[in-house]
Amino acid sequence: MNMAETPPEVTIVIPQYNEVDLTVEAIESIRWHEPVAWPIVVVDNGSTPQSIRRLCSLSFPQVTIRVLPRAGLTAAWNLAARHVTTETIIFLNNDIIATGPWVERLISPVRHGTSPVAAPEVRTESLVSPPVELPTGWCFAVRRSAWDATGGFDEALALYFSDTDLLLRIRQRCPAHPWTIVSGLPLTHLAHRTAHRLPDRKQYWLSDRERFLARWRRGTSHDA
Repeated sequence: MNMAETPPEVTIVIPQYNEVDLTVEAIESIRWHEPVAWPIVVVDNGSTPQSIRRLCSLSFPQVTIRVLPRAGLTAAWNLAARHVTTETIIFLNNDIIATGPWVERLISPVRHGTSPVAAPEVRTESLVSPPVELPTGWCFAVRRSAWDATGGFDEALALYFSDTDLLLRIRQRCPAHPWTIVSGLPLTHLAHRTAHRLPDRKQYWLSDRERFLARWRRGTSHDA
């Protein structure tokens, strides 16, 4: 496939832990269907040496690999975002399959100033009171200035709820139109293919949930 010249507009950030096959499948599906070789930053979060060697041996156009000691998904997101210079960042799980071009449609509301966040799905977060509808966390685009204004993801939430926390803080800053849902994108989310395989995921979930609830149980962040 002939790729158009990559515009310096959006970077896709993909975190990964050991499941290199999933990451490869995600990247290949994006490269196959997208007419533009959008820059992709893959951040490895403390995989085994064997997985890291395989990951670093991959050769894709416009793909950068960064390796972290195991510091949590949230730290991986922040590390990548701090090195991104484009005006828009797409945070994307590695357990997705693209079946058609989707990036242009996703970033259109962010590009045109409709809202600072765009995502393919909406979900209900029932841990806050009252419950609130939020964009999905497995894929969302965010305007870089909105991400900067919040200070990025809270790394005290190591694995869970950090995307929810970020989106709630963006909603506080832009209450009128905090996000746009772009439905019908040709993306399949395989779901729970990485985090649910971590041996200590329950401990992460409990500690992250406690911190999240302490901040948001009344629907208002004490840190805002």
